[in-house]
Amino acid sequence: MLPHRSHRDRLVERVARVCARAQDPLELFESVATLVRTEVPYAAAGWILIDPDTMLINAVYGEDVDHDLHRDLIACELTEDDLNKFWELAREGLTAVALSASTAGDLAQSTRWARIYGPHGYGDELRAVFATGRVAWGHACLTRRADDPFFTAEEVDLVAAIAPHVGNGIRTCYLLGDLTGGEPGQSPAMVVLDDEGAVVSLTAQATAWLGEPQEVDAAIVLHEVAQQARVLAAGPAGDASPNGSADDRSPGAPLDQPAMARARSRDGEWLVVRGVRLSDGDGNGQRGTTALVLEPARRADLAPLLLGLHQLTDREREVTQLLLHGMSTGQIARELWISPETLRGHVKSVFAKLGVSSRPELAALLSHEPRSRVRPAEPVARRSR
Repeated sequence: MLPHRSHRDRLVERVARVCARAQDPLELFESVATLVRTEVPYAAAGWILIDPDTMLINAVYGEDVDHDLHRDLIACELTEDDLNKFWELAREGLTAVALSASTAGDLAQSTRWARIYGPHGYGDELRAVFATGRVAWGHACLTRRADDPFFTAEEVDLVAAIAPHVGNGIRTCYLLGDLTGGEPGQSPAMVVLDDEGAVVSLTAQATAWLGEPQEVDAAIVLHEVAQQARVLAAGPAGDASPNGSADDRSPGAPLDQPAMARARSRDGEWLVVRGVRLSDGDGNGQRGTTALVLEPARRADLAPLLLGLHQLTDREREVTQLLLHGMSTGQIARELWISPETLRGHVKSVFAKLGVSSRPELAALLSHEPRSRVRPAEPVARRSR
C-alpha cells in the first residue's frame, strides 16, 4: 500500500512532472495554471515571464485578465510605493505571499488595491516569484473577487512549494532555446540519453566540457539527473493521471526538488546540469529520451555547496541568508528570537568560516556574478565526476 498523499503533495508532484517536460515557457505556464487553479481557486491571474536583469515583463499568459486593469497594475508596480512588489519579493527570497497576510486583512493599506483592485470588485491577491538561486525568471499574480475568502496560509504554502519547480522549468526552456539560437561558443551544452542510459546525441560544447561519448557515458551525475527527470515526468507509482484514472508509474527519487545537480567539467569548471524529459518510449522497442542541459555555474549556484563545505550550522545558514537580504542586526535578532549578543557570535562565526570580514565581502562571495571557476590540483582524468 502506498502512503496517503495529500492534495498538496499530489499537486506539487503534478507540477514537477509538467516542469520536467517543459520546452516552451508559456505552454509551461498554461499547464501549471490549469493544475493550480483546481486547488487554489482564483478569479483572474497573470503568469508572467520577465527579463532577469531588469525585472521587466517580456511575455504573459493571462487568465480572465482585464487588459486595461493590467496596464494600470504595471504602471502602479513601476511608479508607486506599495506592499509585496515583485522586485522586493525576489530580493528577499520570498516565493509566495498573500496581500491579506501582509496587511493583516486591511487590503486598503495597499496602493494597488485602493486604486485598482478595490474599485473594480477584486479582493485578495497572491503573488509568487519563480527563481533559480537568486535569479528570477518569472512571477505570477492570482486575484480573487471581493466576496471571495482570503487566500489561506496553506494555499500560499502550496504555491511556494511549486515555485522552485516552475523557476527551474522556465530556466530550462530558455537554455533549450539558446541551444538552437545562440552564437557558437556562447550556447549551453546538451546531452541526450535514452532510457537505457546510452548517449543518443551531444553538442560540441558538451564534448568540450565533458569529453568524447564514452567519457560522457561515465559521468554518473548525468545519469542521476536524467533519472530524476524521468521520475518527475512520470510521477509516483499509483498516481492518478490528469483524467482521474490510475496509471502504472515507476517509483523513484523524491519529487520535492527539480532535476538538477552541480558537476565539474574536464577543465575543472563548475557546471549546473538540468534534466528535461523529451519523449517516452512507444512500447515497441523505441526508447524514451531525456535531455541534460549544462551551463557554467554562477556563484549563487555554488553558494549551498560553499556553505556546506565550510560546515555552517543551520542557524548560521539562516543568519547568512538574512544578512544577504539586507536586514539590520536588530531585525535579524528579532526575526530569529535571539539576543543581539548571540547574533554577533553567529555573524563572527560565519565571517570566520567563509573568510570574509564584512557584508559586502559576503555578498561578493555568494553573488551570482561573476561565474566561478575552480581548477583541480590533479589531472581531471583521475577525478570522479
